[in-house]
This record gives sequence, structure tokens and C-alpha cells, in this order.
Amino acid sequence: MVEKYKHLERREVFKNNHITVYSEKLQLPNEKVVDWTFTGKREAVGIIASFDDNTILMVKQYRPAVKKVTMEIPAGLVEEGEDPQEAALRELEEETGYKAGKIEKVCEFYNSPGVTDGKFYIYYAEELKKTHQHLDEDEFLEVERIAIKDINILKLSDAKTMLAVSFINNKKL
Repeated sequence: MVEKYKHLERREVFKNNHITVYSEKLQLPNEKVVDWTFTGKREAVGIIASFDDNTILMVKQYRPAVKKVTMEIPAGLVEEGEDPQEAALRELEEETGYKAGKIEKVCEFYNSPGVTDGKFYIYYAEELKKTHQHLDEDEFLEVERIAIKDINILKLSDAKTMLAVSFINNKKL
């Protein structure tokens, strides 16, 4: 199926530290040429930080794109050349002030492959030890330890967190 599409030309329209916007000429299987616009996003990680008492760490923060405060699992961008698992460990400690003694990859996925090529990784972290938060100068968030049974997946608005809570609910069954 892929061979039926021809990528003819790609140009960068905009770029910053988080995303790149591309415009691409794409020849479809019926030979029609269309302009396709999508974003290239840096890889990102999300961390399910789990305690033995069936609680997890979540962060509450304002998200300017949706003009709302959201409740999410800790997450962040993978730095250039950084292994996603190392990024997960780093982001967990930076955002929450906890270091994980054990971590495993749950899954990797594309948030919305129709409009972005950004890959996301979710990790499950255990054996948490309190250290210190190291927030970036533009990060303002509150860390909360929440019982898994008290999280209503349908009240969440963040897809990675919904996926993470679904995973943890299945893991604890």
C-alpha cells in the first residue's frame, strides 16, 4: 500500500523547540497530487509512577493550547540523542522529585498520525524514592499522589494519561 504513494517534495514552513510544520506534495494512488500539511514533533515520554499502595503520581498544570488546567501523568520531551527510557527517568525526577528504582516500557504510539509524526513512549516506574524536583523555568505544576481507584478515566482530558490509567487498571486486576 505504501508504494502507491509518492512523496514528491517536502518543505519546512515553521520550526521551534517543540514542533516543525511541513508542507509536502504527495502523489496519491489515483495519481492526483495534493499538498499535505503536518507537524513533526520531537519524541516524548510519559511515566506511570506507581507506589505499592495502589497510588500513582500525577501532575496538575495549565495547558495554554486548550486554556485549561489538566491532570496528567508526568511527561516530557526526549532530548536529541537521548534514549527514551533515560528521558523518562530524567523527566520523572525533574517534574515530581522522585527517582525510580525500576522502570519498564509499556508502549509506544503516535498521538495523531494523520497530522503529526511525533512518537510517544509510556513507561511504568516503581520503587520510587523521594529526591528533589528540578522544574524548567517555564514549568509550573503541582504534583499529586492519587489512588488509582479514585481516577475516573472519563473525567481526564489527556490521551496519554487515559491510556496510562487504562494500563494500570488492567495491571492491578
